[in-house]
Amino acid sequence: MPIHACVAHKIHQEAPVDKLIVNSKVVLTGLNLKSIPSAIIKNRECIETLILDNNMLTENSFNMPKFRNLKELAVRNNRIRNISVFMVNIQKNCPNLEVLRIRNNPDWPVRLKKEEKHRVFNFLKKLRFLDELETTRQKSYSDSSSHTSHSSESE
Repeated sequence: MPIHACVAHKIHQEAPVDKLIVNSKVVLTGLNLKSIPSAIIKNRECIETLILDNNMLTENSFNMPKFRNLKELAVRNNRIRNISVFMVNIQKNCPNLEVLRIRNNPDWPVRLKKEEKHRVFNFLKKLRFLDELETTRQKSYSDSSSHTSHSSESE
């Protein structure tokens, strides 16, 4: 069972964050976080889903050590002002990311143009979902050299 905001807020203030990791999912929403807690970074190999919606995170908050097992990241309603810097940090530090939820940040368009979607999906090679948009990529990446599928034209 994941830790949700009300419980996480109390734990964030009173207890070690390393106790927040349950079933590889961490939910730290609405806590006014300006950086990712050090205990989350310390335990990053255990985390597959990281929900950081409704905080005060910027693109520089994601200049962090590699989260090799992270598959899903939600950063809606934060303060990400430079999407290019954010994407470079995510590409470098979350190499296996499949789901990214990023809406409602200052530099993120309300409605993505087709070429913007393709740019993001091509930049983040394993990404399958961007907000509610799905690519046509297969889930298995065992042979990444032969896997060149791109997002569909209908998106």
